[in-house]
Amino acid sequence: MILLELERTSFRLLNSADKEALFEIYSDKDAMQYRTTAPFETQDEIDTYLEQVEQENLSGQKFRCAFVHTATNQLMGTAVYTLLDATSVEIGFSIGRSFWKGGYGTEGTWGLIELIKQREPQIQRIVGIAQTANEKSVRMMERMNFTFVKEEENKSYFEYLL
Repeated sequence: MILLELERTSFRLLNSADKEALFEIYSDKDAMQYRTTAPFETQDEIDTYLEQVEQENLSGQKFRCAFVHTATNQLMGTAVYTLLDATSVEIGFSIGRSFWKGGYGTEGTWGLIELIKQREPQIQRIVGIAQTANEKSVRMMERMNFTFVKEEENKSYFEYLL
């Protein structure tokens, strides 16, 4: 089920057909170097992950979906938002290495913001957090006019007001 379609990319629900592509992305040590969780080592972790995603999506507190290259229907990564309070969400992305440097992070972030506006109309503030060492993500948020809030424990915090 397509949740939102953009010029080159789209968002849809994750499903079991994504297992192989998810493992390729989530087991890549370089692609996962700035995540708070370790890269996956086994396919079994993907099954557990998909079950966890389904439960989180049902909870209403967190929503994770597939980020897809529309022309090829190839899974590029995942996008997530987590409700922080009644009017704020934190967003995040994991994008496979083969899609780096193509402007997909920016397109995906704008798309995720649009998806949040459709699904969660009460949201007024988007929070983005990047490891300070992840200079590309930090620069992307700056280019997108996210406002720098603080740096704490090697993380840079940004916000975008709707």
